Amino acid sequence: MKASPTSFDLGRVLSGWWWLLDRDGFRIMRFAAFWVLTTFALYSLDHMLGLNQGLGFFSTTMLLDPFFIGVLYLVALNDHGGGPIQVMGEASRRYPALLILTILANIGIIAGFVMLILPGIALSILWAVALPVMLTENKGPTDALRSSFDYVRPHFWPVLGAYMIYLLGLVVLIIFQIMVGLSSDDGAPGPLLAFESLTDVITSLIGIYLTTAIYRELAYTGRHDVDVFN
Repeated sequence: MKASPTSFDLGRVLSGWWWLLDRDGFRIMRFAAFWVLTTFALYSLDHMLGLNQGLGFFSTTMLLDPFFIGVLYLVALNDHGGGPIQVMGEASRRYPALLILTILANIGIIAGFVMLILPGIALSILWAVALPVMLTENKGPTDALRSSFDYVRPHFWPVLGAYMIYLLGLVVLIIFQIMVGLSSDDGAPGPLLAFESLTDVITSLIGIYLTTAIYRELAYTGRHDVDVFN
């Protein structure tokens, strides 16, 4: 494992972000489509159960999202291909660790937000690359969180800047979602849930690839040869 680079090149991260999305665009469509369909089904279930769909511990999607997130990270982190069966098999094998890491991170970040918000923001940035660390470096959930903290801490502000660029687009989409929701018929939630499923998966996918580009910058100094199937 190489040491973190002495400087964080935001331009290289953004370029790598686009390069990765362009490289994997067609390959990830099938996974994204399946994720949208299952998310729609679970959002519909949440709606019937009176839950607030998609919000971590308060929705059924908490159980499935770590699997699909793991699948897309495995695709983004691997430069040597890997068929759908291999990728989904690997994500299934690592599912318990993916779920535990998601739960631990959510607990810490929520606790941080309760403590005057800023600690939650800081932890969400410092732990941002924990998942690619765990998948690539074969570490457990707690070790991955610790390594992510160590990688990001020297470059906290530029990493935060990278996520702010992503957040600006996300805010625009959230406002659009709210407008669509206000204009929809309350008696027919299906189209709105379908729209939310699609936009939530797309924003998650883009965020996963940004995090992958950040992780490569932090951990590999631009080296794009990462094998997650060892």
